[in-house]
Amino acid sequence: MITAYYSKARERALQLLDAPKTGSWIVVTNPSVEELDQLTEMYGLDRDNLTDALDPYEAPRVEVEDKRVYIYTRYCYPESPDIATEPLLIVSTDEHLITIQRSDNDILNRLTNDTIDVVTTQKTKTLLQILGEINVSYERQLNKVSRRILQLRGRMRSGDLTKREFIGIIELEEDLNEFLSALQPQALLFNSLLIGKYLKLYEQDRDIIEDIERSTGELIEQLRGRLRTLGNMRAAYDAIATTNLNATFKRLTSIAIFLTIPTIIGGLFGMNVTIPFENSPYGFVFVLSLIGLITAGTIWFFDRKKWL
Repeated sequence: MITAYYSKARERALQLLDAPKTGSWIVVTNPSVEELDQLTEMYGLDRDNLTDALDPYEAPRVEVEDKRVYIYTRYCYPESPDIATEPLLIVSTDEHLITIQRSDNDILNRLTNDTIDVVTTQKTKTLLQILGEINVSYERQLNKVSRRILQLRGRMRSGDLTKREFIGIIELEEDLNEFLSALQPQALLFNSLLIGKYLKLYEQDRDIIEDIERSTGELIEQLRGRLRTLGNMRAAYDAIATTNLNATFKRLTSIAIFLTIPTIIGGLFGMNVTIPFENSPYGFVFVLSLIGLITAGTIWFFDRKKWL
């Protein structure tokens, strides 16, 4: 689907256009082959670059073809069943700003729904607003992850962490690693933009890029901290599980030893040979007392040695 929006400094409300004009922002969502061909012909775009925008594993980078700047980014998309980030291509031409995405998302919706003021005739500023919203998507998800980590830590301390929740720790770790893999190259991307090699920048634009770059660096550090926390939680869970397993084996081994005592004594007194107290009316009581005494002594010895 191809949608064109337009606004200018004096009329900031976004207008939905029937046909694009100079200064418009063209939003492309889940384009068909025919729509990609249309974009290629109408705006002189590189067809292969447009196809790359639909690759779910496309890495962030910047390319320039025929004075058209192709900025590949990845935004946070936890709703996806397979990956936690999605690609987004931003194309800056002399006359238009074009974004191509695989699916509808809140990143651009906040801009197209007039939640945030957008002036499409100011292409560079609009582009930077999109990049800033991408960082916001990571910040929001990171806040949710932080709360979830605190919940899991609390359940671990109380000993109520289930196997399913432990699997959740591993899944969180995978998502955070994916976020980190997306943000690290994007930090380099922002540094490249700041140089002014790809886009014409005004002083205000440089300030915005610096803020975005600083925000990205902070996100990367927070992600690394959360990953360390999850790694420590996983290691602690492994240590607790190993300790509990060892304790279980110790108890089972002790019980087996305690059960061996009456088995041995009962076996000795059950042999078909002459044995003490064979004809005594108190022979059975003696055997039970002997079993109880030796078993109690063994339990006391194990408890003293802290083997139980």
